[in-house]
Amino acid sequence: MICWNCGSPLTNFQGKLPFRSECEACHAALHCCRNCVYYKPGLPNDCAVPDTDYITDRTAINFCEEFKPLGKGPSPKADPNKVVKRLFGDDHSTSPSEDSKKRFNDLFREEDE
Repeated sequence: MICWNCGSPLTNFQGKLPFRSECEACHAALHCCRNCVYYKPGLPNDCAVPDTDYITDRTAINFCEEFKPLGKGPSPKADPNKVVKRLFGDDHSTSPSEDSKKRFNDLFREEDE
């Protein structure tokens, strides 16, 4: 198992994770929404399990009986340049502002008949 907050490996937990367990490296709560496989931001209560109790702090210890450890570390931060290339491709023939203006104006252009 790996800490959801810092990515440190947690070797002393086998079986069920105790409610009050913390990461040895960063002292983050391990029995929390952010460390659960059911944590899905955007769903009701940010949880894939229907009708779970509302949790105000997703990083704090909670007593959810549906908790199942995620087992992996924090997701890497997205590189903005890679995101732009993935969304808009590698063609940089025009500056982003010119291209954006052209595409915006094309939305409202009336077609000639």
